[in-house]
Amino acid sequence: MTILNIAKMTQQLKMEVSCSKNIHIGLFWLVSLLALIVPVASVNYPSALYYVAVGLVVLGLCAVIVRTDPQPLSKLEKVMIFTWLFYPFYTAIDFWLRTGWIWTQFQEPSRFILVLPIYLMVRRFGLSQNALKWGVFLGAIIAGVWAFYQKYEMGNDFRAHGGTSGLKAAFGDISILLGVMSVALFQPHWSEDKRWWLIVLLALSFGLFASLASGTKGGWISVPILCWVMVSLARHPTYTKRFIVLAVMVTGAVSVWYFSPFIQWRVGNIPLAVMTYLETGQVTDGSASIRLALWHAATLVFIDNPLFGVGPSNFDVAKLPYIQAGLLPEVVGQLDSAHSQFFDTLHESGIFGPVMVFSIYGAFIVFCRQYLAQNKALATSGLLLAVGFMDFGLVEMIWDINNAGVFFTVMMVLIAGQLSYEQKMRQASH
Repeated sequence: MTILNIAKMTQQLKMEVSCSKNIHIGLFWLVSLLALIVPVASVNYPSALYYVAVGLVVLGLCAVIVRTDPQPLSKLEKVMIFTWLFYPFYTAIDFWLRTGWIWTQFQEPSRFILVLPIYLMVRRFGLSQNALKWGVFLGAIIAGVWAFYQKYEMGNDFRAHGGTSGLKAAFGDISILLGVMSVALFQPHWSEDKRWWLIVLLALSFGLFASLASGTKGGWISVPILCWVMVSLARHPTYTKRFIVLAVMVTGAVSVWYFSPFIQWRVGNIPLAVMTYLETGQVTDGSASIRLALWHAATLVFIDNPLFGVGPSNFDVAKLPYIQAGLLPEVVGQLDSAHSQFFDTLHESGIFGPVMVFSIYGAFIVFCRQYLAQNKALATSGLLLAVGFMDFGLVEMIWDINNAGVFFTVMMVLIAGQLSYEQKMRQASH
């Protein structure tokens, strides 16, 4: 009887292990498929991006009940997760104490709560890096093809944008990131076989073209920093190589400007507009000088409210005294944001605003840097994602744009989760 019971228990255990293994494999491939769709849909079909993000969140919540070995969080992971949770917590408290609840304003910070189950799932079950890699590649190609089609059909002066989104900034910014992230994710291939450079240069050129076709100047200012980071992909990165790449980039930028009337039109008035505002305080264009005026307004509000700012949705009221006093041009009163992630958080939350936002970027950057030796391709793609969005946020409310905000948060947790998963696999093999 005892032997029979032992046999039954052994058989039951084998069935449970087999079932658990099948669930793990199923989650791995389902998450990988969804991870492929995220970059593919990010610029041309944001609706699909949102559905995929919701699907990943639901999978993450369901994965909580699946048994695995205990996997404690590292200290850096705890810090990173803390930055994700503190931002929405602080915003919610701010609503409660000062402005009352505003769901539309909570949408941006709430994403960092929603993506936490995705991160915890990926760090436990992993995903296919190949799926992420080819998704980024296809996203860059599709963005470039769509931008070319719009230029061909609408004319050279038309600013390209996403297929179901009229927001040109998100289209241009994400496109350029897809291009440079393709270079990073294909690094294991092109470092061993130069023929893979054809694939890499194809994705990079299509992503860059889409960004140029969008006329999104905020994305272009990130190119020098992105080039600097990309040199880390070299087998022996040096400062000499970084400066050579920067010199090549500057030469290319000047050539594009010289031969493209569209680019000349987009950037030609910037120096004059900036100088005019600095000298006279007058807004003479709808891009550079108006941004300077809005940043000036945000700075004045911050100086008078340095610790906690004036709260969400209070910028309109807060800047009125400065307009009435003649410190700001009247046109500033017509816009309700500072047109910059940095300056918007500065006037909303005081010094805590930029600290909260840049601590999210900073923790993710430090997290990726510690895995450069183990997985240079994926870690560098994470660095490019963070550095790119930091730069975009200097001149745009980049997280406030839906598809850009969803793309950043979901890609961040997919990359961080996979790096953590691989670290766990390495430790288990020793």
